[in-house]
Amino acid sequence: MKTFSTVVILFCAVLWSGAAPAEINRGTAAVYEGGNITSIRGGAAEGNSTDFFDRGLSPSGRQNHVALIKKAARAGDAQAQYELGCILFTGWGMEKDRPEAIRWFVKAARQGHAQAQNALGLAYSSGEGVDQDDREAARWFRLAAEQGDVDAQFNLSCMYYNGWGVEQDKYEAARWCMKAAAQGDPQAQCVLGSMYMRSEGVKQNLKEAMKWFRKGAEQGNAVAQHNLAVLYEDGKGVERNLREAIRWYRQAAEQGLPQSREALALLGEN
Repeated sequence: MKTFSTVVILFCAVLWSGAAPAEINRGTAAVYEGGNITSIRGGAAEGNSTDFFDRGLSPSGRQNHVALIKKAARAGDAQAQYELGCILFTGWGMEKDRPEAIRWFVKAARQGHAQAQNALGLAYSSGEGVDQDDREAARWFRLAAEQGDVDAQFNLSCMYYNGWGVEQDKYEAARWCMKAAAQGDPQAQCVLGSMYMRSEGVKQNLKEAMKWFRKGAEQGNAVAQHNLAVLYEDGKGVERNLREAIRWYRQAAEQGLPQSREALALLGEN
């Protein structure tokens, strides 16, 4: 089930625990995404993209802030409409009202507001505030993705990967994931590395997998760090380097990734 509460799970938090590709020798130490993608991520409906939520305002300050946003939203300001939708969806500073939140998201989205379009995609995907409809979700994600919204690009990639609301197409999934990764999104970079590793939507290319894992790893993505370590340990796509493997395993293990802790134990690095 796709829900807002499981929001940052798409691809990278869903760890591939089955058999590794034939080119990979680490076996159980490898954590390759792909397989089952069970959630979308990002956007207003969880408050993840709403920096106005955390301003240290008192209750009265929140009420004043909400009043200003309401006034601007009613005057037709798309950003204010989006923010009012976020506030109503999460109940920040006022009573939660998700159907009313959707109404304001629609107003902003129809003005071309990309984050509001992505928020509608999220709502239709999960069925919160509206009837669940993957086709509508994909439609709104596409509108936002075409404007360059990185969350929407990632979410549209997910829809194509799973065939949710669109015909399943791993090539389109890879294409949209590439767009998000090129914008510097570490989760998309990690996923793209896995797609190159597993030959999903792209031709298998261990050097490209290494490149994208490194980009995600350097931004702190634990799964990318682990997979980068696996490639260093196995010497796939890069010269074998146990010191580098251990360094990246440690960074992933410090973030709580159990597979990296196990890998370190197998290397005698407890």
